[in-house]
Amino acid sequence: MRLALLAGLVLASCTGGSDPDPGPPPGELMAGVATARMPAPVGIGTVGFGPFGVSAEPSPFAEMFPATTRVHGHPEFKAVAISRGEGHELVFVRMDSVGMFQQLRQGVVRELAERHGRSFDDVVIFGATHTHSGPGRIVDGGGPYDIIADRFMPEFYERMVMAMADVIEDALDDLAPARVGLATGDTNEGHSDRRCEDGLEYENGSLPLIAIERDGQLDALIAAYAIHGTVLGIDQLTLSQDVSGAIEEAIEDRFDHPVEVLLLNSWAADMAPSSPNVDTVTGAAQPSGYDRMETVGVVVADEVEARLANLTWHEEPAIVGSTHRVGINRDLLGYEDEFDYDYGAVYCSSGDVCDCDGGEVCDLETRVEGLDEACVPFNEEYPAPMQTVFTAGRVGPLHFVTFPGEPGTLLAEEVMDTLAIEPFMFIGYSQDYLGYSILEEDWWQGGYEASGALWGPRQGEYLKEAAIDAFSRTFAPDPVMGALEPPPVEPFTVGEYTPYDPATGVDAGTVLVQPAAAVSGTDVISVTVAGLDPWMGTPIAILELADGTTVLRPNGMPVDSDSYAFWVDLEPTPGYRDEPDARARTFAWTFSLPATKAVGSRTLSGDYRVRVKLPDGTEVVSDTFTVTPS
Repeated sequence: MRLALLAGLVLASCTGGSDPDPGPPPGELMAGVATARMPAPVGIGTVGFGPFGVSAEPSPFAEMFPATTRVHGHPEFKAVAISRGEGHELVFVRMDSVGMFQQLRQGVVRELAERHGRSFDDVVIFGATHTHSGPGRIVDGGGPYDIIADRFMPEFYERMVMAMADVIEDALDDLAPARVGLATGDTNEGHSDRRCEDGLEYENGSLPLIAIERDGQLDALIAAYAIHGTVLGIDQLTLSQDVSGAIEEAIEDRFDHPVEVLLLNSWAADMAPSSPNVDTVTGAAQPSGYDRMETVGVVVADEVEARLANLTWHEEPAIVGSTHRVGINRDLLGYEDEFDYDYGAVYCSSGDVCDCDGGEVCDLETRVEGLDEACVPFNEEYPAPMQTVFTAGRVGPLHFVTFPGEPGTLLAEEVMDTLAIEPFMFIGYSQDYLGYSILEEDWWQGGYEASGALWGPRQGEYLKEAAIDAFSRTFAPDPVMGALEPPPVEPFTVGEYTPYDPATGVDAGTVLVQPAAAVSGTDVISVTVAGLDPWMGTPIAILELADGTTVLRPNGMPVDSDSYAFWVDLEPTPGYRDEPDARARTFAWTFSLPATKAVGSRTLSGDYRVRVKLPDGTEVVSDTFTVTPS
């Protein structure tokens, strides 16, 4: 990398002198926001954990992975569009997934091009929360990819592509005059270093913020933070936004009006969610991990709230985005005798050199000899990705670059130190997914993060340089280098499929189990409703006062079961194991609501009821119940 040239172009970009030619001049600054549920049916398998060792009932939506039975924080797509006209626009999309895959991204980009007659390749920035409780079955890789993400389901993949294109279109349709505010926070309270193999206990708590104000009111907030988005285990059989959604909800509830919060992940390969100490009360018992997610939300929201007082506002910021592709294979990585896998390999492990689970911190000089010879290879039919995607750009003085997968903290810091520009937003788990990327010397120390690099010890260093180069080519375009970029990959092939035929929901829209008439503050309120086949969508429960008034969160949004207020369980009768071909079933949806939350300030007191809305528009209301605080 030519550092002198890079320093020059970065300096020029700060003054707007080196932005690529976007065509027409920029117009008025506009912004739009949109949110949509993922079309994920309860019963689909998740992605991120291996599919083995967990007992579960079958489902028509899961094959290799255990079927989910619960929702807690319904997975979503969120989009924020920032535009000064064509050629001067970005749309940030956050999705509850273990990662974004370039074939899926290309499917969305192509769908948008068909709808609008122009390319969105430089416009859309997809960032995954890295929840391991997001739906699988969207990767058409076969072989080892089935072990990672369950077998490809064309109809579900197609639904996901259309839903992502829709939420982007909704954000663009919502454009209205705006201004942008920028700030950067810093907190290590929400995460902790989980990688003992590198011999360090090190964190980077950078928390850049992009605020969107419309009509004199804050409407949206984009944040980036390093947190491995996984608190819930696969054995909980849950679809969930996990800890990232809990952080978003905690931030949203610091406002007295609705604000759409997007939390993008960054260098979270070695940053586990923490278990912070926050003020709590005696509340109802929740499933494992729920209180922990909410405590993380509190400490990150504290930092965000404190930084919002220091926003710097921009009325006419430059809006720049440019997408670049780079090949990746054994030859490009410069291997000779080491990592002798022509199609990539994963799960490299020859035994731990120290007992990380016992709390031991390894010696920094430790090297696992032969680690690159103890991997599970991809093959010619099912190779690891042979190219990947980066997008770089800026929103006013805030510059950003994406990274395809899970980078470690030290690697991300080398990218940012080389670019040497502030403010900066590093967006990991974005645009594509190549597993873990850590520094080469760190890879040779073994451990989980090293085992997840698809192209071995040099992957991290190679992608680090590629990210820097993508930034360079964004602000100092090189036609020769651009011509050498590989073309975009093709989207996954949908082909012909037999559409899923939902079973009839027996007695749909009736209350099967009423809530207890009298409830204490340490109780969990439960109501069970007969609903529809989960392919039609999860019903929504809304908490109301006895007179029908909707109970609101601090931000003015309803207390409902798409948030973290409830958890939702599904039990079909007959079960899929007993009668796999039944054309009618009772789909019993149980909504559970703690009367008092241990974390936060919500305590119910008085007379309430629960209204449940089915996906077909049917509504049913529970009996009234009385909550007496403990």
